[in-house]
Amino acid sequence: MLDYFVPSTRFQKLTLFTAIVTYVLVVLGGVVRVTGSGLGCLDWPFCTQPLTDDHLKPALEMSHRFVAAFVTVLIVLVAGAAWRGYRQNKWIFRPALVGLGVIFFQIILGAITVLLKNHPLTVIAHFGAALTMLACATFVATGARLPQAGAGNARTPLRKWAWLSVVFIVGLLFFGALVTGTSSALGCLTDWPLCRGELIPNTTELSTYINWFHRFFALLTGLVLAYTTLVAWRSKDRQHAAWIAAALMLSCFVMQAAIGGAMVVSRIHLVWRGFHLAMAAATWTAAIVLLVLAVRSSQAQSADAHPSARASSSRSAGEAPAVSEERPTRKQLIGAYVKLSKPWIIVLLLITTFAAMLIAQKGLPPLPLVFFTLLGGALSAGGASAINSYIDRDIDGFMSRTKNRPVVTQRIAADNALAYGIAAGVAAFVILALAANLLAAVLSLIGLLYYVFVYTGYLKRSTPHNIVIGGVAGAIPPLVGYAAVTGTVDVLALFLFLVIFYWTPPHTWALGLLIRTDYERVNIPMLPVVAGETETRKQILLYTVQMIAVTLLLFAFQLMGWIYFVAAVLLNAMFLARALKLWRLPETDKALAKRLYKFSQSYLALLFLAMVLDKIILP
Repeated sequence: MLDYFVPSTRFQKLTLFTAIVTYVLVVLGGVVRVTGSGLGCLDWPFCTQPLTDDHLKPALEMSHRFVAAFVTVLIVLVAGAAWRGYRQNKWIFRPALVGLGVIFFQIILGAITVLLKNHPLTVIAHFGAALTMLACATFVATGARLPQAGAGNARTPLRKWAWLSVVFIVGLLFFGALVTGTSSALGCLTDWPLCRGELIPNTTELSTYINWFHRFFALLTGLVLAYTTLVAWRSKDRQHAAWIAAALMLSCFVMQAAIGGAMVVSRIHLVWRGFHLAMAAATWTAAIVLLVLAVRSSQAQSADAHPSARASSSRSAGEAPAVSEERPTRKQLIGAYVKLSKPWIIVLLLITTFAAMLIAQKGLPPLPLVFFTLLGGALSAGGASAINSYIDRDIDGFMSRTKNRPVVTQRIAADNALAYGIAAGVAAFVILALAANLLAAVLSLIGLLYYVFVYTGYLKRSTPHNIVIGGVAGAIPPLVGYAAVTGTVDVLALFLFLVIFYWTPPHTWALGLLIRTDYERVNIPMLPVVAGETETRKQILLYTVQMIAVTLLLFAFQLMGWIYFVAAVLLNAMFLARALKLWRLPETDKALAKRLYKFSQSYLALLFLAMVLDKIILP
């Protein structure tokens, strides 16, 4: 039997995967709702009577049903594992059983909703059951990662405000569903945040008051979440994870509010409505995580455990980072935040973003669009770098390249760096959504989240393929610039993505050859550490060849002209010559590896410059 005091890693992964897929199910259900696809299939559970005039709606509805079936299997597995091994752990066993009951109730309610042709009451009930199911899955996934609670039951301020946050979010979700069910989304016309040009509308229309009260309650909810986050920040030394959950909860809520305004301005565009629901579900999920952490923090006996111990066994060969004891001046503090944002990386990312905008426009786009797109891109990249510094603070002090980062030297407190990173990411999303378009904002957010959670949070410390898979994050900026101009992502934009994706491994592995000992010291499985320098030099050559092939396909597919082709051939020849020379040497030449690393930066900038000139000069 499994030890309920220390849940197994396999069970933890199962519960986390179940929570993620359940979140996807809730969002997909919202997409089905906002697109009017709930009756895409006129029968249940199969789709023998699809609508004949629109193939998309039956496809969405059946996708929703298939995902629901998959979630059902996962929840049954979680409940079975909880019954077998965690019956004495109420934080796992009880919500697992409740989730099992809710999922079957949800299935029956879904069938009734279809049979009653999306009656508003059944739709609201179905949505409520979905949120309850998501809460149970989140509850189990969070509880499976915490130590068994003690017998204490202290009433801490954070615990009280976490409960209050959950209550207000439930109320806000209810009023949001009421707005949708009564078709009151435009009750205040296209005014936002005002309603018909007034703070309190002077009208007798019920839809207007429903819409206004939804906004008023959203304001109250925002104030409650903000104060809850402040309470969590004050207790961050004792309840660090709760502070992170509170900050994420507030960030998701701010994005949801911004999208709510965009919904009104765009007269409730379907894309905005779907993303509005996604952020609502994310806010709800973060609130549940916060609640579990806040309640358990008063009972847990090991709340101070921190993941920084992961690299402790490998640090004996390193020296402790130097910590500044002087209080920095305002100028020094501003400089520290600039350094925290990694401006040298921001510049390279903005070059590809701006170049993509010029390529998409075939000239200079409107200057306000350029300014706000680059501002949003800079904030997103800076925010991602700040969060990266927060996550890697346990190893950065033992690497020569990163030992002087502001978080390591304590010029900037770790929590302040995290708060800055989250705030910058939220600001980037809002700026891009309002000044450019939603697609550009979503792509930028995907890049940030991928870099933070997929690369830094998982890949970097777990697999030598981290750079290859993680290269997705660095390849997204040109998609953001292209989408900001065109509102779409076409074949040319995807090729811009692929160029950077295949450029990233040889660029980063060249750096890895230079600082291999640093990665060894902190047990990071970079390719030079795991496979050796000879294999790394071989892989640099192989990925260089693949990168060259991708760049030349742009000309072969007539997406670029002769100006680009000539420049690409010359630049590729120079890159290939350096990669070949590095590969042929019996031992790694550090100077040559450094030259390749430096040249790769110029290569990317010059290649994109050639693309811009080709699109502007050639007809």
